[in-house]
Amino acid sequence: MFLPRSVKVKRTAHEEKSCTVKKTKLSSGGSLLEDTNEFQDCRSARTETSASRCNLHEVVQEHTEPEAGDLSVGSTTLGEGNRNTDEDCSSEEPIKSFSKSQRWAEPGEPVCVVCCRYGEYICDKTDKDVCSLECKAKHLLQTQAKEKNLKSDQFTRAESQAETHLLNTPYFYKDHSFILGLQDEQIENLKLQLGIAVQGLQVPRPIIEFEHCGFPETLNHNLKNSGYEVPTPIQMQMIPVGLLGRDIVASADTGSGKTAAFLLPVIMKVLKETETPSALILAPTRELAIQIERQAKELMAGLPNMRTVLLVGGLPLPPQLHRLKQSVKVIIATPGRLLEILKQSSVRLHGIKIVVVDEDKKLFKPPVLVFVDCKLGADLLSDAVHKITGLQCTAMHSEKSQVERTDILQGLLQEKYEVIVSTGVLGRGLDLVNVKLVVNFDMPSSMDEYVHQVGRAGRLGHSGTAITFINNNSKKLFWDVVKRVKPTGTILPPQLLNSPYLHDQKRREQQRLKQLQNSLVTGDNIMDIIRKHDKNNSQR
Repeated sequence: MFLPRSVKVKRTAHEEKSCTVKKTKLSSGGSLLEDTNEFQDCRSARTETSASRCNLHEVVQEHTEPEAGDLSVGSTTLGEGNRNTDEDCSSEEPIKSFSKSQRWAEPGEPVCVVCCRYGEYICDKTDKDVCSLECKAKHLLQTQAKEKNLKSDQFTRAESQAETHLLNTPYFYKDHSFILGLQDEQIENLKLQLGIAVQGLQVPRPIIEFEHCGFPETLNHNLKNSGYEVPTPIQMQMIPVGLLGRDIVASADTGSGKTAAFLLPVIMKVLKETETPSALILAPTRELAIQIERQAKELMAGLPNMRTVLLVGGLPLPPQLHRLKQSVKVIIATPGRLLEILKQSSVRLHGIKIVVVDEDKKLFKPPVLVFVDCKLGADLLSDAVHKITGLQCTAMHSEKSQVERTDILQGLLQEKYEVIVSTGVLGRGLDLVNVKLVVNFDMPSSMDEYVHQVGRAGRLGHSGTAITFINNNSKKLFWDVVKRVKPTGTILPPQLLNSPYLHDQKRREQQRLKQLQNSLVTGDNIMDIIRKHDKNNSQR
């Protein structure tokens, strides 16, 4: 690296023209003995290139006398033969810090690799010409960046080659060594804790991590980018079964990760398929189909030749047909649009090897009746349920016309709607025998109304379930709710049972009952009542 100062010997204009400038690179501990004839012929030039174009780990010291036996740049270039002449034109200059302080190179002179000015110095780490400390620093940064990029490219190429080899190798799922090392009782205990119940012969053990599946690195990366750090219970059991190519009927709650549970086996199965399309995913609603395709694209990103097509109603048909003919691997469709395409076009699905039917809506049948306390709340909640879950949902309230009300009730009976959000207009008198679940999203204002609403879930001797959301807005009914619900064996939330409002209501009712009991005439207290009555009369 540069030291603070450097000895420079100026050349005259005549010497500048007559001498050919040559580089002299100094290395640590090296000798500067030069061929005598060459030195004599180009004395001034070598003085310049040796002394002022200093190597980055050796610099000429300022006019120091060499020790015996040493041969330094100073003692060589400032020899006895030319000491008087050179001392007259020698001067001491600092190493240039910035490129703008350096002159432009003349023909035949070395050029800075960064800015193309006069390359007065040699970078010790790269042997390249630089003009100043500034350009040296830039040059070293550029060199480091190139080396880093080269290493990165080499690593990427090696990783890509490994990935390509993996993708070109037939994939066969087998239990990971960690999973095989678990004992049967450990696996059964794991299933019990996670609520995993399986039926069938030779069902593979559940995985614990996605890495246990042996997925390509690109797919593992996509999983992390999509927010999947560890598999959910349905994914733990369903993924290995799907990777083995077994038929599956799976059921789990909404939001439990079923989509990724069937998408991952589908991706691995069609990854090496040459026939297209290779997989068909049927969804009951266009919203769910759109959601599935979006997630499929996230998981397939970067995998070769993994295209999808979305076939749903409500969107133009020609673009979907065009996309279907572009060598897609996976079709995501609603049944109605798929049948429409098969009837109206020449498309034939000969290559389909995997069919997935995502029927989330079956989990919500029979239909759910949700009660709220206002018309606006019914409309807003109905829209939210439809947008988030894709379920067929509608609102029912007094502002609906009679025709609309009739259509809604007919749709409810015919299972056209999966969720109906209603005000109290459906709370009395109607025998909705196919409703098995009632949700009181808003607690009614009276216990009488509450009984009527929850009664929609258990008509004509049928059993049903009622779920009620309750908060401090309904605190006047806390004790009445507990008295009504507790005898049914329902487990009440501790927040309700520990509420101070409930205890205050309970205490006041006990006092009222005690007063009522004291006012009743029985054989045990009749004499006390007579004496009390006589005493009051005598005081008057």
